[in-house]
Amino acid sequence: MSATWDDLENALGWFRAAPSRWLQSARQDLSAAAEWIWVVLQGDFAEDQTTAQVITGTVISMIPLVDQVCDVRDLIANCKKINEDSTNKWAWVALVLTLIGLFPTLGSLAKGCLKILFAYGRKAVFNAGRQALDSDMWQATRPYVEHGLAKLNDHLARPEVRRALSALRIDQPYRYLAEQTRNVAAQLQVSRLTSAMDSALGPARQLLGMVKRWGGTDLARRANHTLQVLDGVRGQADRALAQAIKPVQDWLGRLAQRLDVEHRLNYRAQTNALNPHHFHRFSLDAEIEELRKSWPDWVAVGKGAKYRPLREAPEVPPGHFDISANAPRPLREAFKTFHTVHADVLPPGTVLYRVLDPKSNDNSLCWMTKAEFDQLLSKPEWRQKFAVWRHWNHNGEFVTYTVPPGEGLRVWRGTTASQRLNDQQGRPVLANEQGDLYWLDGGAEQIVVNPADLKRQHLGPRQFTGWGYDEGDIQVDLVGVPILQHNWYEAN
Repeated sequence: MSATWDDLENALGWFRAAPSRWLQSARQDLSAAAEWIWVVLQGDFAEDQTTAQVITGTVISMIPLVDQVCDVRDLIANCKKINEDSTNKWAWVALVLTLIGLFPTLGSLAKGCLKILFAYGRKAVFNAGRQALDSDMWQATRPYVEHGLAKLNDHLARPEVRRALSALRIDQPYRYLAEQTRNVAAQLQVSRLTSAMDSALGPARQLLGMVKRWGGTDLARRANHTLQVLDGVRGQADRALAQAIKPVQDWLGRLAQRLDVEHRLNYRAQTNALNPHHFHRFSLDAEIEELRKSWPDWVAVGKGAKYRPLREAPEVPPGHFDISANAPRPLREAFKTFHTVHADVLPPGTVLYRVLDPKSNDNSLCWMTKAEFDQLLSKPEWRQKFAVWRHWNHNGEFVTYTVPPGEGLRVWRGTTASQRLNDQQGRPVLANEQGDLYWLDGGAEQIVVNPADLKRQHLGPRQFTGWGYDEGDIQVDLVGVPILQHNWYEAN
């Protein structure tokens, strides 16, 4: 870990502000520096949306040592989990997902992108439970992979990353990442994994050595214990990692297939165009930046919701599906999208409408009646009445679903609740110094269905809304008009 103290100070500051004692001492209080290093190294990759998890590689490599500190943090967190129960195969699987992100054969671009997906894979391993993982690791981790893909999409949309893609002449990043994932799976062997582990143990020992030398007795004791944990896990690694390779190889194969699907979703809009980069969703950060410059009429600014979201989920009638906090995904907490709600059964022949963009799933949960759809005259009106932020859905298309013959379709219906704009950590975004927030009013009647109840043969063709694709890098002209194509999510 050869770099100046200034580099390390900058790297630590990227994770957490320096302790006040360090600043007040004019950077002379080494015990404060030891405390700073120790606190940064305790970062756990299992926490939601940690820095090391969502922005890696291509961007942070511009700051010396940040990527190495990320690796050390993840390695320490992994080894702590293994130390709790070294017989837990899935803790070793998580370690493999950490170590393959360190393979030197991965270029900086691929490493930065794949670390995002591997981080969400690790989160899944420690949250899904052994029984679910033993049954089907891919299925158990899939919701986390989808969150990781959303973060990857944001990462690929960053100007720095786009410049890197251009310089490397990578015109189809998802296909490229799928190929890199398959290459990693083929290279998995114990010797490569332990070599990667040793490459991270060096910086870890240096950083913890600083904590031991500069910290007080208690801090030195804890740093020494962490070093013992790291060495203990390394001593078991040759045997335990061998048993974790096969499930990781299978998982990587499924991940590569999922990246292939993402490639097809992003490039299906090509028609007689050379190398078009079509449709990258407007990111949350970009939307916040645009609003702070000037917010459009369809965005309200104020301190409260016009249609307050429900605080409690409704009681579930017999035979109906749940939308409470205990419901399975994607229905979990769907009640919060309502201001008022009641259960209903739509009779056969009822036609529902869903506004979507080229990447949206056809069979998702949010729909509207034909009457509501026919009243919509513009994209801003749709966004305002149905409370849809730009980074959620770029629209441009719609699809219909006709309730088939039989007992009807069970749904929840009611007034759409107002939606507040939150940042990546779920905190409200301030609109001004007076404490006002950004809101979408809501107020239209929305329909929530259980996607599992929908049958593909009763889905109508995708059609243009006539509102355009101006928010998503799609060029609507004779060369770049997207192909209207279904995107039906098939649960495995």
